[in-house]
Amino acid sequence: MEFNRSQIAEAFGVNLSTVDKWRRSGCPAEQNGKLVVFSVRVVSDWLRSRDVESSGVLDLGQERAKLTKLQAEKTKLELEQQRGNLIPMELVLATWQSHIGNARAKLLALPPKIAGQVIAMDNYLEIEQFTTGLIYEALDELEKDELSVKQHTSLEAISDDLEVAADANS
Repeated sequence: MEFNRSQIAEAFGVNLSTVDKWRRSGCPAEQNGKLVVFSVRVVSDWLRSRDVESSGVLDLGQERAKLTKLQAEKTKLELEQQRGNLIPMELVLATWQSHIGNARAKLLALPPKIAGQVIAMDNYLEIEQFTTGLIYEALDELEKDELSVKQHTSLEAISDDLEVAADANS
């Protein structure tokens, strides 16, 4: 949301000359025709960063509150993972890539199967039914697609590595 000079002065409880002083000091604002507009969030962030730079001191209370919040979020995520509601992204990617690889292999196997059979067929309907049957067969196989032992081993290794890393970070 955009604010003009007087609205931003009111939002921050300062007078117009203070807003002008902020602009001369580098406060972010945009020129919209003859009107100068501000974003409350951007001005607030600018003021906060300017205060930290000028004082050289961080507010210890704020920093502790941030740390506590981050630790609570981390604990919540770990709990959700233990409950089985979250799984690591690396595991999802590896599993998804395995399934896509299986689908690709089944789809690439269709043309040779079709070509060898349709040469002996006499009409379009027979070719269409045969091709449709092979496609449904491939789709059924993909629906019941199980990962190979090698893929399971790879996914278990990824999962174990992630658990070790999570334990080390705890």
